[in-house]
Amino acid sequence: MMNGTATQNPPSPPLSTSTPNGTNPALRETTSIAVIGGGIIGLITALGLLHRGFNVTVYERAAKLTETSAGFSFNAVAREAMEYISPRVREALRKVAAPNEYPFIRYFDGYTEGVSDPLWQIPAERPDYHGCLRAAFLEALGAEVPEGALKFGMGLEGYEEVGEKVELRFGDGSVVKVDAVIGCDGIKSRTRQVMIGESDPAALPGFTKMVAYRAVIPLEAVVAAMGEDKGYSHCLHVGPGAYTVTYPIANNTLTNMILFCKTSTAWPDTNKLLATCLRSTAQEAISTWKPDVRGVVDLLPETPNKWAIFDMSDHPAKSYTRGRVCVAGDAAHASTPFLASGAAMGVEDAAVLATTLETALSRPSTGKPGEKTAAIEAAFRAFSALRIERSQMVVRYSREVGEMCMWQNEEIGRDPERCFQEIWRRYCDVWEFDVQEMVESARRECTVVLEGNPKDRT
Repeated sequence: MMNGTATQNPPSPPLSTSTPNGTNPALRETTSIAVIGGGIIGLITALGLLHRGFNVTVYERAAKLTETSAGFSFNAVAREAMEYISPRVREALRKVAAPNEYPFIRYFDGYTEGVSDPLWQIPAERPDYHGCLRAAFLEALGAEVPEGALKFGMGLEGYEEVGEKVELRFGDGSVVKVDAVIGCDGIKSRTRQVMIGESDPAALPGFTKMVAYRAVIPLEAVVAAMGEDKGYSHCLHVGPGAYTVTYPIANNTLTNMILFCKTSTAWPDTNKLLATCLRSTAQEAISTWKPDVRGVVDLLPETPNKWAIFDMSDHPAKSYTRGRVCVAGDAAHASTPFLASGAAMGVEDAAVLATTLETALSRPSTGKPGEKTAAIEAAFRAFSALRIERSQMVVRYSREVGEMCMWQNEEIGRDPERCFQEIWRRYCDVWEFDVQEMVESARRECTVVLEGNPKDRT
């Protein structure tokens, strides 16, 4: 079971973006799409659509591209999905990411004295993570976006479908009319709130009663605290009410370090998921743990960032679309980070959206009223139908993995064998996934919806 590898199929070439002589232009050539949010998934989605000849503009609330200095990683499935989206996306990742060079991802007991061997380990080749700094990847993606396709200082306030257009209202008072909208505006998505209604429980994420202290630390300092064996590898230390994750990034010069903790305290402001705290707060959470774990936490800056972990597990959205608007990435299915697959789900979303929109809008326009509207709605319905089960599975699984690593699951407790089996099963459901079949299913689903089969409408 532990020697398998993720599915690696060669990507299918994109459909032709040319229009035969003597015919009307393809619908996509006259289709304007607004992507709300200039984060990593927003830019990946935009690049996939630009690659297929759509007229795309990204609207970002901030004054420039901004990301935290935290690290993250993409598994082999996500990187394969990037190949289907656009060569520019894959090339952007190649510039900034590097594989994990250690052969195993290991889980240690960070709490119990006298237990030094790994509780269990996972072959690194299974997920085949490539890690990088979030800010570096965002910058690399931004460099691939054509000039004029990215507009800053544009915070979405609301929208309305008027005739065959969607009118977007922004905070600066401007109004923009487009054919379709894709909300990639993150866990606090304004697009989602307007789309499903602000009174719907799924409009807002829920607090998981978990927080995270995150930092990027010089690798040499982590090696000094944990030793070379742990310092140069991807490892986790689990224990009561908390656990740590450390792994090298930036070509083995830095370490991405995260301390996750359970909390009984309500998060004070749901509009701000990031707060500054004292290092002593994190140190107190693991004050009775082993010296090497305490030593790594001691490397946090004096006033580290403390992240509230919210997700969509308690009230998942029933659909990711309504009319000519859809949501993707965290805006659709925000997840905790315990499966290291939240960003990967957003990449898969982008691959499916590129496929369904291309399928629905590649035929020549006939000039019939409502033709483009019907095609966009069909593409979005197909996207939602295909993505909702898998993405929400990951949201549930991720929350469960976090609870098990913090010894909070009452049935499993701190039993390493049972914990491994449960976590391994969930990981395999994420990693053992056929991207090529996902893309082909997206084309089939879109074709079915386009042909008007009522049972496939959502």
